[in-house]
Amino acid sequence: MIFVDVMKELPATLVIRPFNFDTLAIQVYRFASDERLPEAALSALALVIVGLIPVLWLGRQTHWAD
Repeated sequence: MIFVDVMKELPATLVIRPFNFDTLAIQVYRFASDERLPEAALSALALVIVGLIPVLWLGRQTHWAD
């Protein structure tokens, strides 16, 4: 669950990231701020899917998804 929160935490990522290193959240932010919404949508969808995988896995581990 920490991985999912860290992956989507945009303000902290913007402050402490190394130069020339962009995460999916930064990529979505840049595309959306440039009003390039089709490109932002693809990255945002990838971010949601990557975040959904651990949630589904944890749900199966706790027998939530039965």
